[in-house]
Amino acid sequence: MITLPGAGVRTMAALIATVPLLACDSGPSESQFVAACLREGQSGVNKGLGKAMGIDRDTFCRCSAKAAQTGLSDNGRRLMVWEMEGKRQEIAALQAKMSEAEKMDVMKAGFEVLGKCVRGG
Repeated sequence: MITLPGAGVRTMAALIATVPLLACDSGPSESQFVAACLREGQSGVNKGLGKAMGIDRDTFCRCSAKAAQTGLSDNGRRLMVWEMEGKRQEIAALQAKMSEAEKMDVMKAGFEVLGKCVRGG
């Protein structure tokens, strides 16, 4: 075991746990976005609304994921995925760190992504 002067076990564990997060912290992947979208579409209101509007959920989710990769920031994609997953605390914590301009940009881009894909991509 390697020990560094002045570094405790907890500090080392925190450092080791942080490295993978920093290396791949680019927001949710397209596949993560699609999975969250498909899960969300299986629930009550979303399921009914999709049927009423004639939306093919698989096509919609894939279109949304692809559009989000190019049209949204990493934080924007995180917020959309967390919204689909119902992660209210994570959303609030991230939004607290964002500027008002970034929040507006994310909201605008999110509406553009959804609008594009509801119309069929």
